Order: sequence, then C-alpha cells, then structure tokens
Amino acid sequence: MKPVRPLLLALLLALVLIPAGAADAKTAIVRVDNQWQLQVDGKPYIARGVTFSGSSSSAAYEQDCAKLAALGVNTLRTWGVSTETKYLLDAAHKHGMKVMVGLWLRQGQPGAESDDSFDYTRDTAGMKKQLADTLTHVKFFKDHPAVLAWGIGNEVLLNSPNDAAKEAYARFLEKVVREVKKVDASHPVISVDAWMFGVPWWEKFTPSLDAYGINVYGGGVHVLPDTLQKAGVVKPWFITEFGAQGEWDAPKDANGVPREPTDAEKYDAIVDGWKNALAPHVQAGRCLGLFVFNYSASFDHTSLWLGMLSGTSTRPAWHAVREAYTGQKPAAPLPQVASVTISDVKREESGTWALVRVVMKDTAGAPPQVSFAYNFRGGATRHERDSVVRLEAKAGPTPDSWRVRMPNVKGAIKLYALAKDSSGHLAAATTSVALPPASQAATPSP
Repeated sequence: MKPVRPLLLALLLALVLIPAGAADAKTAIVRVDNQWQLQVDGKPYIARGVTFSGSSSSAAYEQDCAKLAALGVNTLRTWGVSTETKYLLDAAHKHGMKVMVGLWLRQGQPGAESDDSFDYTRDTAGMKKQLADTLTHVKFFKDHPAVLAWGIGNEVLLNSPNDAAKEAYARFLEKVVREVKKVDASHPVISVDAWMFGVPWWEKFTPSLDAYGINVYGGGVHVLPDTLQKAGVVKPWFITEFGAQGEWDAPKDANGVPREPTDAEKYDAIVDGWKNALAPHVQAGRCLGLFVFNYSASFDHTSLWLGMLSGTSTRPAWHAVREAYTGQKPAAPLPQVASVTISDVKREESGTWALVRVVMKDTAGAPPQVSFAYNFRGGATRHERDSVVRLEAKAGPTPDSWRVRMPNVKGAIKLYALAKDSSGHLAAATTSVALPPASQAATPSP
C-alpha cells in the first residue's frame, strides 16, 4: 500500500554491513506430513507480523522493534528497500524478529499504490532495469540474518489496465523470481496482490513463486481460504496486509462518505481474523502467517482508519495485535467515542461553525482530551484527499458539546472526533457534513 523511496546505491554500498558475529539464517517452505510449513534453520516458524513504515526515522527503529516484540510480533513486512533498510534489519535481528523484505515493482496505472504508469507490454528497457535493481538489492541483503523472505511487487496486477498488461507483468515476474532464486537459494520468494486479483495470473504464468501474498481486509478474511481452495490453489499463502473493513468496501452515508468502522469493530476484526478465520488454516499448513496493517505514526486518512499509532498515541489496532498474538487484553476497557453528531451549522462573520456533540464510552479517571479534524475526499490532489487537518474548537453550551469551525471547502467532509486518554490511547469516531456555499445550510449525515 506504500510506494518505496528510491534507493541511493552509493549510500547502500556503504551501509550494508552484516552485524558482527551474525550468521545468516536459512528459510524454507517445505512439506511436512503432507502440510506446508515455513521453517527457519529447520525449525517451524509462523509469521505473526505487521507491515512496517516506522514511527519516524531509522533512528527510532530499535525502539520500534522493541515495542513490537513486546506485542508478540515476530515478523515485519516492508514494501521496498531504501537506505534505511539495513538499519531496520539490524534492529529486527537485535530483538529476535524477521523481515519479509519488499522488492518494489512499478505499477501499470495510477491507483492505490502510486501514480506510476509502467508499460509491461512494451518497456523492455524499463523491465531490464527493474530486474537489475531487484537483483542488486537481493545480493546486498541476502546474507543478513533478519531476512525471512522476499516479497516481490505489491498489488501490481490489481493496478494493471487490462489482461494483456496483466499477462505481460506475470510473465516478467516469473523471470524476476527465477533470477532471484539463482542469486539466493536460502529464502522463499513470494509476490503480493489484493484479494484474488493475482491468483489466476500467478497460477498460469508465475509457477516459480514459493507462496502467495494476499492483501485482504474486514470480513473477506473469513471467505478467502475457501475461495482459494475452490480456485484449486495448492501453494501456501500469507495474509500480507490485514485490518478492518477498508474504505473501498464500506457503505456510503447520505453525503456519499464511506462509513468508517467504529474503534471496537476495528479491534474485533484483527483479533477475530487471526484467532478464528486464520487459525484453522495455520494449523492445516495452508496459511503461513499474518501481517496487520500498519505500524506507522502518520496522522492521515489511512493511518487513522487502519494504523496502529497516531503520532505517539496508540490506536485500536495496537491493542488488538497484542491480544491476537499473545492473548493479553487491555488492563481496562479502551475508551471509545460512542457517537458524534453535528447540528446547527451556521455561517458567521468569523467563518462557518457547527455544534458538535461527542458522547464517550468506557472512560475512567480524568476525562479524555477531545479535539476535532477533517478529511476532504473530494480534494483535487492525492495529498489533499489523504490529509487530515485539525480544526479549531471551543466549548459548547453543554459539557459534551463543542463549537467547531468548519473548513473553507465546498462539498462533503468527514469529521473526526478524537479523544486522547491519560494512558496515551487515541479514540476516534467519524461523521460527515456537506458544506455548501455560504448562503445555504449544511446537511449533517444522519
């Protein structure tokens, strides 16, 4: 879901030293008692993972890995390599963790991943360069003891414009996989795509993959295993991204804004997905592991919906990952924003103001700090569509109400009510309001 920053080869050459005294670890996917098994140095290994963007810079990677290890996480997944990859591998190894190292391949059309438009049907020189770059990365990192596997490409088939492009990419991917295996026979090679979009193309044109990586969200995780079996898939698979129901699947409210799951629904999706939907398939040797999306401290639309952190605050996914992988529940119920409603939207001399009522649930101790922000999915640029912007707010006429100044945009916005408690957990709930020209009244979502 994240594009990778370009690799500065000169810096990487200077950085890619293996930790002193470390021995590379061999990973394999083998058949044991007629079941697939992921092994590290001959011992069974189940990936209890998260996707990883980091809380800030590489200087924080060691602290990040220590925190994730305490949650029961044993594996990280990246989308590509950069000058910071070596630092992440070192930090992961220090804390007993492995990394599925992403090897980015360009997208065939603008989409969720990037605004790239690479032509796999014609750009021979571009494919040659991508293959060379990929092999360079593999050679540099293959002996690092934290490497678990290679994850080549992410949702390229989903973002391919037509069947000809999909076939061309899948054939190119087969060439990349074969060449990677010539360079490194000690780590499995997978490719990643969304839902079942990649499976038929991999099955037909990319037979050298050791396993499939599938990104799936929400209730789809309960349906996927049977769907794979009905499609005749015999190879093992990882869930390479997972979380609550995504925006692309969510029903829309009266203002056309996708309804975001509640914090409780986000929490339950992760715990249920691992313990109930996937557990039988892990036991049966079909599913080799899970990566919950995403360890990042960003404050934006995707991170608030699916992320484990928001700045230094924890979100529901943080606590859900810990329960899923260790069985440890929060010491006390996490506070939740039970409801947020908008009324009395008025144009004043200082701007457009709305009365917003926020009802909390499961709060203990000091009242949480409430604030507001908005997201405008109708923005002209990707940056605008993804940005979450703080809003000015004043105390309202009742203890659970605030007067919030609306942004100067025309159209439906998503309004966030955010509540941070004394333990550093950030609760959130959303609603929407359609902001009209100044002379008209706005329409809150029911």
